[in-house]
Amino acid sequence: MSRQKDVKPYLHRVKNWKVRNMVMLYLQARDLFRKYNHLFRRGKFISFGGMRELCDMLYQIKEDHHLLYKRLLDPKKNKFEKSKKFLPDDIEMDFMNNVGLLFHKVMVARELKYLMEHYVEESDSYQKNSDNLRNQLDIIATLFDDGVEILRLFVARNHDNILLLTLLIENADMTSRHFGGSAVQMIEQFGDGKGLADIYCSVGDYYTDCGRKDAAKRMFKTALKKNSNHVIAKRQLTALS
Repeated sequence: MSRQKDVKPYLHRVKNWKVRNMVMLYLQARDLFRKYNHLFRRGKFISFGGMRELCDMLYQIKEDHHLLYKRLLDPKKNKFEKSKKFLPDDIEMDFMNNVGLLFHKVMVARELKYLMEHYVEESDSYQKNSDNLRNQLDIIATLFDDGVEILRLFVARNHDNILLLTLLIENADMTSRHFGGSAVQMIEQFGDGKGLADIYCSVGDYYTDCGRKDAAKRMFKTALKKNSNHVIAKRQLTALS
């Protein structure tokens, strides 16, 4: 990924953290949406407050995008704003567009929910809004599914981000839930051809540098489960004992 020289030093410092948080918020937002969509399909009540929470999560991702990346001013001419930010590549643009569309559609769904709370269930207006809300939720579900595919590529673009790696490893259930059978392959991208034992060992080293001894021990033990003869993991675990 390009590290343009004209980018503010502050953005270079925070980029890994912001990328990690954007991925986390996106997956959490998808989990929350799935919960609400499931309730709606079962005829359960979805609160206006719950939809607002989903909006807030997507809005935060949008804000982080605007913080890190130059804004596209003219798509036909591929003209971006003049600012000391990162110039987004195609995958980053796809991610930004997906989040923007999601935010807009969730806002529409939220306002429909607000209208529904002010009509009696038996009224024609309520039923029309309910049907419209169902259509919006279908669109949102498709956008989230498309977004996960974009996110796979976005993660690959950031395979040198140790903060992102720790997120995926420490939230293995979430990673598997959204990325399915390719979750392990996604994590393996962070090893540049090395095995999983090396990857867990690198996270252990990161935790050691951060002073998180218990977390570091857990990673080194996991590395040894992947490769019982891993010399570095054995050495590091002994040093922490």
